[in-house]
Formats: sequence, structure tokens, C-alpha cells
Amino acid sequence: MADDKARILKAPDLPTVVKGDGRYLMTLLRQFLTETAREVNLANGFTAEEIKSDGTSKVPDVKNFHLTFDRLGGVLEWDHTSKLDDLAYYEIRTNANVGGDIGLLERTRENTSTKLPLTYVGHVYCYVVLKDGEASAGAVIRYTKARPVAPTDLALTKDQQGTIVSFLAIPLDCIGANVYVNDEKYSVTDNLFLYTGGEVIKTVRVAYYDQFGEGESATIWCEIPDVTNFIVERNDSQLYFYWDALPIHGVHYIVKVGAVPDWDRALTIFDTKDNKHRYIYPNVGDYYMLIKAVDEHNNYSKNAAYVYLTNQKDEHKNVIIELDQKAVAYGGTKVGMYYDAVGGQLKLDRDAGLGEYIIDVQLPQKYRARNWLDFACIGQTNDTLCFDDMAWMWDSEEAARTVWNGTVGDLNGVQVRQEIARYVGIADDAFVDVMQMDGGLTSTKGNAPSDSHAIDYALGRWHKGATIGDTTRLAYEVNVPRTFTLSFNATAKNGLGDVLIATVAGDDGFLVLGYDAKDSCFFLRGSDGATVKTKPIAVSASGRDWYTIAVSQSDTERTLYAYSLEYGKTVSGSAMAAPIGTFSTIYLYPKL
Repeated sequence: MADDKARILKAPDLPTVVKGDGRYLMTLLRQFLTETAREVNLANGFTAEEIKSDGTSKVPDVKNFHLTFDRLGGVLEWDHTSKLDDLAYYEIRTNANVGGDIGLLERTRENTSTKLPLTYVGHVYCYVVLKDGEASAGAVIRYTKARPVAPTDLALTKDQQGTIVSFLAIPLDCIGANVYVNDEKYSVTDNLFLYTGGEVIKTVRVAYYDQFGEGESATIWCEIPDVTNFIVERNDSQLYFYWDALPIHGVHYIVKVGAVPDWDRALTIFDTKDNKHRYIYPNVGDYYMLIKAVDEHNNYSKNAAYVYLTNQKDEHKNVIIELDQKAVAYGGTKVGMYYDAVGGQLKLDRDAGLGEYIIDVQLPQKYRARNWLDFACIGQTNDTLCFDDMAWMWDSEEAARTVWNGTVGDLNGVQVRQEIARYVGIADDAFVDVMQMDGGLTSTKGNAPSDSHAIDYALGRWHKGATIGDTTRLAYEVNVPRTFTLSFNATAKNGLGDVLIATVAGDDGFLVLGYDAKDSCFFLRGSDGATVKTKPIAVSASGRDWYTIAVSQSDTERTLYAYSLEYGKTVSGSAMAAPIGTFSTIYLYPKL
């Protein structure tokens, strides 16, 4: 027996609980629950930050202040103060102004609260306030709660009672879900909803909500909505279709054409998943263009949106014009180029990085200018350009535009730009006038110059133009209103120094347009003291450039633009300035 008793193992030490010791058991349980809550809070909640005390308060600070979000909303919890007998209340606030009414959320003697700010991002303060009015330094929680995500697995099921709307379970940090059937709202606390209404279901939208509001939503379309904002634009034989896209997965669009707005009698011309399309419809006449949306289950929009379109005879078909320039020894306008008679070729000038060859073309009928056509290839040259010939810096604009190709080659790769037409103005439009000066000085509206002296003509970019020399005088009487836009086309062959290009004057003042060589910029000086300057744009190394300069005056602002063909860039400047007044004369030569 002694040996048998010796084999009995001693049990682990456990608390000795005697009858009537229930308080000790509750203490153990409370400690267990507190530790569990602390672990959960560290994973899913927000803990407090201590507020530095000035040392004057004798009230113990709030301990273990934390915030946890669950299915019932946000819950604030903290440990009771050690001075519970002297406690007046705990004060929950959105600011540190203890005792004030502004920012107060709740005063309570409990150690929990569900009072939070009405925002997804915020901060909450907790203070201990004793009966004698003293308050603790407090604690603060700064929280950021994500907005509820959109429900997934949204589905509809019919039964004898109605239609069951189901979706993925409500997240633990959300209270419930709002279910919208045909935009009528129903609130549920689980992920099933039975709709018993008699109205035919067109759309069902579901969104989770928490105590701060509603999150992202998911939608089921039971009836495909009609297409809206259907537009058809015609450009020659090209038809451009546009409409608003529908927020439905897998939707596509069918477009038909018909003599009457009847979907069943119309002919399908294309089917697309995009909300825009380009189509060539060569038939001439009056037609209805109709569109419907179709989902992945082959459900169509109830009604077709349509546009009534008149398709006129196309007068803008492509024209092929063949001109043999070699046969005429390249007699067109050569900009930055020359004709090599020995080789029968066009070549770039020695110091030119860009060349243009311009010829007149007689089109068989009127055409609308639509765009530019650009062609770019590998640049080549047979010039003997050397590094010593480069009189510009490596980081300059000239260097950026220069392609080093060696010394043997031809013009296979120069960039060619083709322009269909250029605007020369019409007599009955909104222009004050257009002075072309292409061999004559009379404007397009028959306005002869009020002063002209020593006028000579030289080749410009497109045609001849008046050359402004030291003794040139050229002025026109005009009627320019208070707000206006003026533009100038000018060619510089030997660079630009300090020069005054044009002056517009009237009884109320004047505007002077010029170029400042020191600052390398164009300027516009007004008699009202306002001066507008563009950003710097240096003169090219060759000195040759073609400029388009424009002045714009609105009711409040004066703007100057300058475009350089050589650099292919636009510079501008503006100043807040009221109109000077109307102008009656424009001087196209240096005149103050």
C-alpha cells in the first residue's frame, strides 16, 4: 500500500475556493474578459493616446480607453477610475474643452458609451470629472473607419411569397444593409430580403450601412435602361456616334438605320461595346439612326433612342493630284532649301535644319480644310556639316532640332507636312478686315492703305508679302472694337533685334507690339501702363524664322501669343488689364 500511495501524482496548484468566495470567482472572470477585450481591441479596434498633463491635476487619468466597431456600431470602453466614490461623471467629447457644451457627446457614470462623431474619420476625448469639479488630463482616440464596401454575390430568387434578394453576409463592422427595389428603400439586418411588392422589379441596388452612413452599392438590372444622350455627327461621309455608357457588366450596343423610327423595321449597321463609334454610311437621304443596349443575357432596352439625320451628297472624296516638279526644275517656293541643278535634286541649305517646298495646286472643286497630314522618316543629308559649323550650345533648341546623319545620303527622311488649304478671310464674316499684302495692298474688304511709302515685296512662307524696311510707311484706317483679336504673320530672314512691329491707335490710347532682343521675347506695351511679355523665344541660329503673333483683349485681360515655325512652339503672356478703347488706325511699321 505504501508503494501504491507513492505513485499518486501531486496535482497542479490551483486557487483554493471555499464556500462564500464568489467575489474571487468574479474577479477571475473579469480579468479574463478584460484580457480578451484587450486582445480583440488590438486586432480590430483603436486604443487611446495619452494626453500630456501639466502636472496640476490630481485626478487619475482614464485607463484602457479603447474603441471597437461591431454589428451594433462603435463602442467606447474604459476602466473605472479609482476614485469611483468621488466621481461626478465621465465626459466624452470631440475636443479638449472639458465642461463646455460645444463638442460634448455624452456625460455618463458608466464606463462605456456608444456616442461617436458622425464622421468616418475623427477623434474622441474621455475625461474623469469629480464632484468637486476637478478633471483628469484625459485620453484621446483617433480613429479612421473604412466606408463599407459594395456587397457581392447579389442574386434574385422567385418563390411563392415574392422575390428573395440575397447577398454576401453583412460585415462585422456594419449594422445592416439598405435594399433599393426600383429606388424604394428597405432596411434589413441580415443578408436576405423578401420583396412582396406588386411592382415589376426593374433594378435592385444593395449597400451596407454602419452608424456613419451608407457605403458603396451593387446593382442588378432586371430591365435594361434606355440609352441616353445619343448623338450622331457627320463629317463628310464619316458618321461619328456618341452616347452615355450604361453601368452594366457585359453590356453592348446595337445601332440600326431606317426610313422610319421603328426598331423592328430598321437595318443593323454595327454592334459595339464602346460608347462611341465611327462609321461610313454613303447612302444619301433622310434617315433615323436608332440605338438600344443589350446585356449579356440578350435583354434589350425597352425603347430605342434615335436621331434624325440628313446624309447629304459627299463632295469631299479623296483627290489624287500628280505634279512632276522635276520637270519644271522645282520652280516652287523653297524655304530653307535650294535646287541642285547638277543632281536635279532639292537640298537643304547648309545652315538649315528644316526645309519647305511650297507649290500652288488648283483643286477641281471646293474642299473643306480638315487637318494636317504629317510624315516622319529617318533624316538624311548629303551636306558636309561639321561640328565646327555648329555655333550653338548642346542644350539649345537648335541642337535639339538637329539630326546628325553623316555626310552621305539624300532627302529620303525629311519631315513633310501637307496642308489642304489656308484661310484667307471672307467678306461677310466677323473679321474687321484681312490685309494679305501679296502683291497688292488692298484688303479683302477693299480697304486701301491710308499711308504707304517705299513698299517692296519679297517671298514669304506661302506667298509674297510686303517688306518693312527703314523708310517704309504702311497704315490702314480700321474700326477695332474694345474687345478684339488681332493676328500678324511675319517672316524674319536675318534675325530680330529690338524692333517695333505694329501699333494700333485711337482717341483713347494705343498698343505697341514689338520684340525685345535683350530678353528674347515679344512684348505688347499699352498707353495705360500695362506691358505684356511672352516667355523667352530665341532667334534661330540661321536668323530665319516665320512667326504668327496674336493679340487678344477681353473685358478684363490682355494676352499676347507668338508662334515660331522654326522651333514649332508657342509662347505667351498675359496681364489683367481693361480695354483701352476703340482703335481707328493700325501702323504696320515702327511708329510710336
